Amino acid sequence: MTAKKSTTPAPGWWAVHHHIGNDRRFALVPEDKVLMCLGLMVAATGWGIAFETEIVTEADLSRHAIVGAASTETVLDAANHLVSAGIWTEIPGIGFDSGAGEHILAKQDRIEKARAAVEARIRKRAQERAEVTAELDSMGGQE
Repeated sequence: MTAKKSTTPAPGWWAVHHHIGNDRRFALVPEDKVLMCLGLMVAATGWGIAFETEIVTEADLSRHAIVGAASTETVLDAANHLVSAGIWTEIPGIGFDSGAGEHILAKQDRIEKARAAVEARIRKRAQERAEVTAELDSMGGQE
C-alpha cells in the first residue's frame, strides 16, 4: 500500500490577515498599486510564517524567492509602497519587517498545543495499557 501524497501546501503560504479587506492604510497606496502591494504582503506573510522570520530581506525580494512571477523593480516598488503606507517597516541595509511576528507566534502556539495533545494521548494510552496489564496480572495470580 502506498501512502497518499498530500496536496495541501505547507501551512503559512495562504495566510491572510483577517482585516486585509478593510485596512485603511491601503488608502495611502496609489490606487493602481494596491493589488500589487496586497499580493506581496500576503506572499511575504506566508514566507515569514513558513520560515519563522518577520524580516523580508532585499536579497529575498531581488532574487524573487517570495514572489517568483514579478520583476525585481515591481516587487521593490510594492515593498516601498507598503513602507510609505505604514504597513511594513524598513530595516536599512537589510530589508523590511513584514509584520508576520504575531502569525509566527500563533503558528508556534498551534504546534506546541498539538504536540502537547499528542503527548497527552500517548500518556493516556500508556496508562490504559498499564491498567489492563495490571488487571490481567492480578487475574492470572488467582488461579
